[in-house]
Amino acid sequence: MKHFDQTDFETGSAAPILTTEAYVRLLHPEDAIGKTTLMAKDATGRAHSKTYTLTTAPVLANNFLDSDGYISLHRFHGPRKVSHLAALNGLFLDLDIDRLPPGASRSVGAWSLDVTMHCLSLKLPQPTVLLFTGRGLAAIWLIKPLPPKALPRWQEAQNVLIDHFRSLGADPACRDAARITRLPGSLNSKSQKIASIIDGTLERYDFDRLADEIYIAAGRPTREELKHRQVCRKQRTARKQSGGLPVRARFSAVLRDLDRLRLSWGGQVPVGARNTWLHLYATCLSHTFGAAEIPDCVQAMAAEATPGLSPSEVSGVARIAALHAALLQGGAPLSDGRYHYAGATIADMLGVTAAGARTLGLEQVMPKSERARRKAERECQRRRSAGAMPREAWLEENSREARQPWVELGMSRSTFYRRRKAGQIVEPAKPATSADIETGPCPLQGGSALPKAPAEGRSPAASAPTPTTSPSRPTRPTQATRTERSAAPDGGRLKEIVVETNPWVQPAHQQGEIEFEYRRVYYPLERVRRE
Repeated sequence: MKHFDQTDFETGSAAPILTTEAYVRLLHPEDAIGKTTLMAKDATGRAHSKTYTLTTAPVLANNFLDSDGYISLHRFHGPRKVSHLAALNGLFLDLDIDRLPPGASRSVGAWSLDVTMHCLSLKLPQPTVLLFTGRGLAAIWLIKPLPPKALPRWQEAQNVLIDHFRSLGADPACRDAARITRLPGSLNSKSQKIASIIDGTLERYDFDRLADEIYIAAGRPTREELKHRQVCRKQRTARKQSGGLPVRARFSAVLRDLDRLRLSWGGQVPVGARNTWLHLYATCLSHTFGAAEIPDCVQAMAAEATPGLSPSEVSGVARIAALHAALLQGGAPLSDGRYHYAGATIADMLGVTAAGARTLGLEQVMPKSERARRKAERECQRRRSAGAMPREAWLEENSREARQPWVELGMSRSTFYRRRKAGQIVEPAKPATSADIETGPCPLQGGSALPKAPAEGRSPAASAPTPTTSPSRPTRPTQATRTERSAAPDGGRLKEIVVETNPWVQPAHQQGEIEFEYRRVYYPLERVRRE
């Protein structure tokens, strides 16, 4: 941490020796725009103010020193009102001793030193004038004059500056552009002390640079950063609204899509979509052709594509498109009088599906799902062109690392990959997955989860091979198959009863379902005689 010495604050400023007349000329040069207001209070506390020209105000300021004398910081055209503002002249603070936190130093010297050190800590320039008002302090940063239209920018910088100095007694109410400041050399009737200038740089600052320093100290973006963000936001909005293409190019592509749709319908638009299709066609013409060419183009296309429309409907569509084409073109839909339909909106109006858009090769007219799919494909292609590994290759590479086949072959990892690259090692086939196993119908519907028996009269459990289990499921112990002979329920014929257990049909952890432990299958015995 840097420690400041007393010599760091001894600047030898000429501010303390300024006269009242010189102070007024510093605030309001004679070649500036507007007038200033001088105000004084009489013995009864009643205020009297008058507006003077910048030439006479410095001379007459000495007449306002016998009592509470004030001068306006900004300049006006006529009475001191914000509505009559002529120029913004500076930023200011009114530091009130009653607003200091408990324990803060209340002596003028220590207080002014705290203001100086606080400016250094915030990396703000020192005030142009630091004035002792008789009870408190007034800090003024003079700026190069700003026009009245810059009042919102000035107000925001003034608000942030007051927040910076709240701990030093800044009065939050002193943020009005019509505020006045005390004249140095005037008497403060409350404290019976003379207002005087303590310190100051006597410089005028550029407002944009001073405001940026105030915002940086508050952790807020500067004006240039805000402009850059605004430009980026407009560019993103324009790309989003135009699909990444200029307006003329996008509607040229929509025009081609409409023609592809017409040809897919056999050259003529079906009933129910004729007026909509012709309106969209004319809208595209309003973005790509001149106003004089549109009526003839719409009439010619209507005779070919929508012969069932009445002449009044066709002429109405052409007239509206020609009126829109005559308007001034803007860079964004909000500043342009033409219709700006999105591709998804046109697809919804004409009933174009994602599969239809792919089949016809449409460029702009497609649902949002199809546009998202194409965007994902382009992004995947871009990533692969940049060297990204496909998912299948990544999974293959990582599963190989997990299996560590070089351990089974008795070689090192580097030797395995070197020989594999040279073609000297052929890896074994992958184990079968659950998707590769063919199963029968669901046992709950009368089928069997096991493969079917190869011949009638034989138990499938006795002759069929054991089904391969999915590697993703743990192997469960199976129960033995029990075979017995008994009288069948259908007429007393002896049959072979095969009782099998299928633990995969109804696991015990499935709540609320019937658990079938056994399944009885009847097969007729060979050489069975009737009783």
